[in-house]
Amino acid sequence: MNLKEKIFNLLNEKNTEFISGQYLAEVFNVSRNAVWKAVNSLRKDGCNIYAVQNKGYTLDSGGIFTGEIIKSYMQLPVKIEYIPNVTSTNDIIMEYGRQGAEEFITVVADSQSNGRGRKGRIFYSPDNAGTYFSILLRPNVHFSESLYITTAAAAAVTEAIKQLYNMDTQIKWVNDIFYNGKKICGILTEAHLDMESGTVDYAALGIGINVFEPKESYHKDIKNIAGAAFSRSLFDNKIRCEITAKVIEIFYEYYKNLSDMTFLNTYKSRSFLTGKNITVEKDGIMQKAFVKGIDDKCRLSVLFENGIEENLLSCEVSL
Repeated sequence: MNLKEKIFNLLNEKNTEFISGQYLAEVFNVSRNAVWKAVNSLRKDGCNIYAVQNKGYTLDSGGIFTGEIIKSYMQLPVKIEYIPNVTSTNDIIMEYGRQGAEEFITVVADSQSNGRGRKGRIFYSPDNAGTYFSILLRPNVHFSESLYITTAAAAAVTEAIKQLYNMDTQIKWVNDIFYNGKKICGILTEAHLDMESGTVDYAALGIGINVFEPKESYHKDIKNIAGAAFSRSLFDNKIRCEITAKVIEIFYEYYKNLSDMTFLNTYKSRSFLTGKNITVEKDGIMQKAFVKGIDDKCRLSVLFENGIEENLLSCEVSL
């Protein structure tokens, strides 16, 4: 933990109390100038730190969306890098993977200019509305099991929202989260493969959650399907921070023993498509089917109109 993180944690722990620069210097065995530089760096990151002569520093943590605040809600020893505006958090994490960065480093952004979903679709990522983050993974699993990363993440999002706010969200197979019939979250896992072994060398798990309605209306291409967990009138950055932290924590627990699939019951029970009639696009052919449920390998179990049953591993489905 560097000096900046230590000072932030202490200020956050003391809440509205003032802490002198001299005290910080003594506690962390550094110079007053080093404290001053660390405080200014925190301010540049978006932390509202106030200084009052003869009193010291105090932190107003309300209304801030930044990595230090997110981490304060977590017990995990993971590195969180907050970058306000990015093209894509997945792009950054994939580059970190190529550079050999440590597993579970997480990049969080306030907005993305080129966020994307499956098949290169645009993922609308406006500022001051959602949370957009990507996690670097080194799962050492066969490519055929990489689906479990996405499904575990989907279960983690629904479970986090349930634990925090007692809200019942649903999973539209394989990677979308719905609330009140609207999509509020998309998940995209991108991986680099070891071609010799067929295993995943490293992967970027990207999660975008529409926590609040955007300041302006949704883009015309998605306004009929996109939604948010909360209305704009309830905007509070604390909620964005704690959702981000809780999702990461729950996913971490699922991921530690990914092959045990401890997330499976949650994933099955929150299936949005079970019991519904859908259209399946497979090999360029559109077919009608009835969804029977999710099988034990997270495949979509369907019954086609011609009476054939199949467990779908990857394809496009729509209601």
